[in-house]
Amino acid sequence: MRKFMADSDFHDVGSIGPRFTLCNNKEGASRIWERLDRCLLNSTALQKIPLAIIRNLARVTSDHSPITLKVDERICYRSRVIRFEETWRSYPAARSILQHSWRKKDFGDESEILDIKLHRTLKELFFWKKNKCKSLNQLKEELKKEILE
Repeated sequence: MRKFMADSDFHDVGSIGPRFTLCNNKEGASRIWERLDRCLLNSTALQKIPLAIIRNLARVTSDHSPITLKVDERICYRSRVIRFEETWRSYPAARSILQHSWRKKDFGDESEILDIKLHRTLKELFFWKKNKCKSLNQLKEELKKEILE
């Protein structure tokens, strides 16, 4: 299996949850626990979905644990990084955007909530800056025209 994976450029994503995905449902020394069920992705898929998460769910009526693949789409399709600009701090409108964005209710674990809030806030600030700078550039062009006249 390892040779096949290496030759085919497949990588085991890893998982969270119960360590083993199969139990033969026997008692004592004859009980067997194994990790048979896996999710394999090639390098291209891993680059496109860096936060793929495999979760091993609890066994209910079967000898196998079902597995789920969660793909964080917010990460998959992000094409650029938005960075905080220090000059935003000098605008009251930016503070208002920050407060409004941060107060929205989000769900998930603490790290997911923080990521969602930061991404949403930076995105809103980015578009605010884009519109604000657009109007500033318009004013600048109008002033140039006035000066030339």
